[in-house]
Amino acid sequence: MKRKLSEWASTLNEKTTVRHQEQATLLFADICGSTRLFEKYGDLRARQIETLVLDLLTARTLAYRGVVIKTIGDEIMSRFPDAETGVNAACEMQQAVKDDLMLVDLGLAIRIGLHHGPVLLEKDDVFGDAVNVAARMVALAKADQIITTRETLDNLSTHLRQKTRGLGYAWVRGKQNEMEIAEVIWYESDEGLTQMSGGETQKVILNQLYARLVLDYRGRTIELEPSLQMFKIGRGPKSDLVVDRELVSRSHAAIEFRQGKFILADHSTNGTYLLLDNGARFFVRREEFTLQERGTICLGQAAFEHNPDVIRYECKYVA
Repeated sequence: MKRKLSEWASTLNEKTTVRHQEQATLLFADICGSTRLFEKYGDLRARQIETLVLDLLTARTLAYRGVVIKTIGDEIMSRFPDAETGVNAACEMQQAVKDDLMLVDLGLAIRIGLHHGPVLLEKDDVFGDAVNVAARMVALAKADQIITTRETLDNLSTHLRQKTRGLGYAWVRGKQNEMEIAEVIWYESDEGLTQMSGGETQKVILNQLYARLVLDYRGRTIELEPSLQMFKIGRGPKSDLVVDRELVSRSHAAIEFRQGKFILADHSTNGTYLLLDNGARFFVRREEFTLQERGTICLGQAAFEHNPDVIRYECKYVA
């Protein structure tokens, strides 16, 4: 006798892994510049350092009712029942790395990305669009940053939402439209200032007030201030500075003011070349570079004299 399709489906479901969908917050965290650890300390010591950091992140996950999904190399993936616990855990993770006495002299930093949304649970793993978005958030994050989405912010308490700042919009693979993203401010800026001497505190405040970055490209002069959230450079029409050349990525690089300095972050395929006025040359690809004094930025190709597509820059900090 022929069996009905519904009966076949029922039998199949009994034999397959149990799955169910629920709302959760996915968090990715990884160690910045971990490859340099292996170059500097060797395989054994570097792996010990990585393990120590991952143990700290695991402990904070568990303390906030989270579940560690997996650890791969220098990265951890965790799931939390709600956005509030996920964001609080992320802040504690950042603080734990800074406070650990065994790590303090290594100058280590981590970056974190998280997103709240529906996930498919299967055994001890998670699947779905939320995983992809959370992974994209950590890719956008820089050292010492926590980057998240509007969906996460909408599920936070008013108190915790006040500790975030908007970063505009970013493209996420698999999404038709750009997603609104934000940074979670996990450190207490007032505490940071009170720990300094009076002169140092005054210098930091003045630096934030008077720091300027002047860019000069093809006769166009642009002055960036510390209040600027992010200045995007690339071939794409939505860039703040459009450099329409073949070797330039659509979203090639971005400049932002962070911790008293202007930071250039490369997001490109071909990298960014820098030639400083003192003759020093640097190449950054998917890395960050602190802009100081004066120099030349060239996207996708080495800087050379009389190249019309170089960007001249000058940093003006308070003395």
